[in-house]
Amino acid sequence: MLKVLYFLVVALEFVTVPIFLKYYWPKKCKMSFLFKMISATLFVLSGYLAMKVSGNSTPYATYMLWGLVFGWLGDAFLHVLSEKMFYFVLGVIAFLTGHVFYIIAFQQAIKTTYPDAAAFEWYEIVTVVAVCALILGLVFGLKLISKEKTPLVLGLCVYAVVILAMLLKAFRFIIGEFAYGMNDNMAMISITVGLGAILFVLSDGSLGAILALNKKARSWRIFNIITYFAAQILLAASIFFVRSFEIFGR
Repeated sequence: MLKVLYFLVVALEFVTVPIFLKYYWPKKCKMSFLFKMISATLFVLSGYLAMKVSGNSTPYATYMLWGLVFGWLGDAFLHVLSEKMFYFVLGVIAFLTGHVFYIIAFQQAIKTTYPDAAAFEWYEIVTVVAVCALILGLVFGLKLISKEKTPLVLGLCVYAVVILAMLLKAFRFIIGEFAYGMNDNMAMISITVGLGAILFVLSDGSLGAILALNKKARSWRIFNIITYFAAQILLAASIFFVRSFEIFGR
């Protein structure tokens, strides 16, 4: 019964997200808020059901669920029908917190294979710093924004540090498991964790362009929303396959 409910929840996401997009353009309204929160509730519910169906009570599953919950909060704050910056800041903080939980979840999974693994390897730190330096160089060097938006760009760079750390941590986990060669579920882990992390970066990258560069075309909005909800559903589904000692036999 729970399996059927899980697949029903995922299927409903394919219905509610297009409806949300319909009401979201050209600007947010009460109906777009309603269907966005229904869609957000569905990906949180999918994570919870994934835990119940798989019997996965590992730290990975718990941290992933918390990440989904904070994503729900971020969706709520960012879509509040108010122009006050206060709600925007709360939304960004909620999403940042969600990404931190995802990072912790991936680190927990890494430690299953490599108990002595450092929280961050040198190449992760170098990559994040280099990418952020490149973003700042392009934005300010090419004068892509006005001086008034400098605080916004700096804030987006902080956000970029966290989202890139999440992406690197996800692939560090995947590559580590391939190297270890003890997991029969690597294909599904690569799809749910790897593709989920990539889609999240693409979604947040497009949102950054929308905010900083005034990319307000409908195609940008659609790309941002679809990649976002797909990422959340995939990361929630990873709970089925990343089950620490149970799957890896350790």
